[in-house]
Amino acid sequence: MEINKINSALSTEISTKKESATLPELKDKKPVSQALPQKAVSDDWHLLARSQTQLQQIEDVDRTKMAEIRQSLRDGSFELNLAAISESMLQQHG
Repeated sequence: MEINKINSALSTEISTKKESATLPELKDKKPVSQALPQKAVSDDWHLLARSQTQLQQIEDVDRTKMAEIRQSLRDGSFELNLAAISESMLQQHG
């Protein structure tokens, strides 16, 4: 796996975007969040509020999977496939 530093062109582009956001002509524009109709924001909030009870019922840990892993560690059958782990990390994080 190779890790590279951010090249100077990318950092220049980022700093240019920050500088352009402070230009005087952009100060008069309203933020996007103020342009949204009140009802759309309210509907989204209600949807999130209703989903909270369902989200609280979901367990943080798959207890069945944890029991299987513990048992495989006890009996010595636990296998660690480093190639599969590294491939998954590359797919997830690029």
